[in-house]
Amino acid sequence: YNSTKEIYYYGVKISAAVTESGFPVAYVVSSPKIHDVKLLEILVKEASVCHILGDKGYISGSIQEKIARKGVTITTPLRKNMKAGDKINDTLLGKRRKKIETVFSFLEKLGIQDFRSRSILSFESRLESILLVYCLMLDKARELFGTTLKYSLGCF
Repeated sequence: YNSTKEIYYYGVKISAAVTESGFPVAYVVSSPKIHDVKLLEILVKEASVCHILGDKGYISGSIQEKIARKGVTITTPLRKNMKAGDKINDTLLGKRRKKIETVFSFLEKLGIQDFRSRSILSFESRLESILLVYCLMLDKARELFGTTLKYSLGCF
């Protein structure tokens, strides 16, 4: 069940790491039953990054400490029941997270949620194709419009 969209679904969940400019650098495909924090370690290893900006699903003191020993910091919004002493600027964090949400929104427009596959190989092939098309479109949009993520399918 996806509580944000209020729909039931069957399938897989994709967790991805994207650069500040919007390019995906790593992704992990898993069962929707697996919690995001369990995928975080795999994503950190695959992406080779030093900082991750995540959502509330990545909040876990023990996992964050384990990853911090590898030199990677994680910034997440706070849950409502967390101490205000650790308060971060939610407005600034929201602006940075908007870039990430824009990437996933555009991938949805390219059909990343709508394909059906009969095998793992065809699923992976379709996913890689959509990511490739997205990267090519983003690269072209950056040539035309600069360092913005504000583009539309109408330009292509």
